[in-house]
Parts: sequence; C-alpha cells; structure tokens
Amino acid sequence: SGTMVTSLVTLLSLSIPGSPALPLRQESCAGSLSRLPRGLVRGRTLSARAEGGARKPWDFPRFVKTVATFSPPPNPLKIMKKIMGQEDDRKISLSKGQAIWTAANPLGISWAPLDDVVMGGVSRSTFRVEADAGRFSGFIDEANNGGFTGVRTLPLDAPLDLSSCSGIQLRVKGDGKRYKCVIRDSPDFNGITWTAEFDTRGGGGGGALGFAGGGNGWQTVRLPLSSFVATRFARLLDGETLDSSQIWAIQLVLSKYAYDGALNPNFKPGDMELVVQAVETY
Repeated sequence: SGTMVTSLVTLLSLSIPGSPALPLRQESCAGSLSRLPRGLVRGRTLSARAEGGARKPWDFPRFVKTVATFSPPPNPLKIMKKIMGQEDDRKISLSKGQAIWTAANPLGISWAPLDDVVMGGVSRSTFRVEADAGRFSGFIDEANNGGFTGVRTLPLDAPLDLSSCSGIQLRVKGDGKRYKCVIRDSPDFNGITWTAEFDTRGGGGGGALGFAGGGNGWQTVRLPLSSFVATRFARLLDGETLDSSQIWAIQLVLSKYAYDGALNPNFKPGDMELVVQAVETY
C-alpha cells in the first residue's frame, strides 16, 4: 500500500545518529516490491557498505517484516469513527504500583524486536517469555554502521495513562551494559521518543544510572517521568513536553550511541542480554 511504501522510504533514509548515511549495494537474488525507493533494484538482495569499507549482507525481508509489524494497515472502523467525529478516547489508567508488563501479562501486551536492520544493520535480537520473566537477548554487530538492538511493545489498542504516577520501575537482570528505556506519547511509528538511560549490573559491575540494587543479580531501576528526555533518532529535542496521559509504546534498547552522536560508555558489540521480570509504575 502507499502507507507501507512511505514507511519503507522513511526508514531507508535513516541512519544511526553520528554515522554517515548508508549507500546501498546490490547483490544476489531475493524478493522484490512493486515500487522501491531510488537506489534499490527489484529482485535483488541488498548489502550496505560502511564508510570504513566493511559490509555484510542486509536482510531485506527482515526489514520489511519489522516495518509491517509496527505499521499495521489502518483500521477501517477507526477511520470511519474519525470521519464521523467519534474517535475512540479510551485510556488504560494506571496508578502507582501497578504492573505494565510481567510474565503474567495483565494488560495483554506483546513485544517484538526493532533492531538496526531498519537502517541497514545486521544486529539481531529476540524477546522470549519464560516462566517468570522475559528474556531480551541477541547479538550486536557494528557492520554496515549498525550498533543497536531493541524490543518494543506492539501497537496498543488504547494508550496507557500514567499521569497519576511518578515514573516507571523495571525489575531486571543485566549484563553490565547501559540500556535505554523509551516511551512514546504518540501512536506515530517515527514520532518523538522519550528516553531515559540506565546501567545494569553484570560481569564486571556496570555504572549507577537508575540503579537501586537487589540480590541474586536482580536490580530495581526507577526512572522518574521527569528524567525522560525528548529525542528523535537519538538527537535531543528542545521545547517538548511529555504527555504522560497517553503512552502508546514502551521500548528497551541497547545502542552504541547515547545522544547527539556521543558514544554509550557501557557498550560493547557481541552478545547481549537483559532479563525483565517486571515493568511497573511507581
């Protein structure tokens, strides 16, 4: 559809902040779309060449699957309600101490990977729900100017209203790296992202951002809503105000970059893992 093509063009134009744009190179046979952005050739696999010359094949089908996962077709019923001035204003109101996500999943929230494949990278991650936690794990590869893995909640039917809460609390077991927690106050796929960083304990220790301690490797991370900063593609934005009464998505990210091109001091490529026991309000 036109919406899908627009999403593809938008995502293809992006690169990790601080990195050059990715010129694309064509290689062996693969699938195709009926209409492709300039620089793409129908019926061919693509690989991206990093500035330093290193490159690996780009998984274009995985890119398309990712876009389709987070950009579902418009709901005809919602469109009709909007035309008739009957937009759905439902919200899921949460108070302090309530669970947003646990393995029991009281709100029916699902997660899916959103990795650097969306800008030509080859990093890969998964989110698997186990007995009492979710396991966000994968491998970060800096080839093709890549360097991040992430998992994001699938589009919600109604936003979360956190206006009566002080912040978001995570119960996690990490690997010593610095992660980001991202929330979105707009249903737009590429809208403003509100971001807070936190360090995890593991291996050699890690830093102290948001860290509240805990036994057996578990730690409680408290992120005040006031600590989330407005960003777009990891670039800081001024003059924005978070609308905590309509949170449409939550995302967990491990990225090579912090903000405005600065590097994440607690990052290294390779295997990564963050076990999530709970995402709650406080």
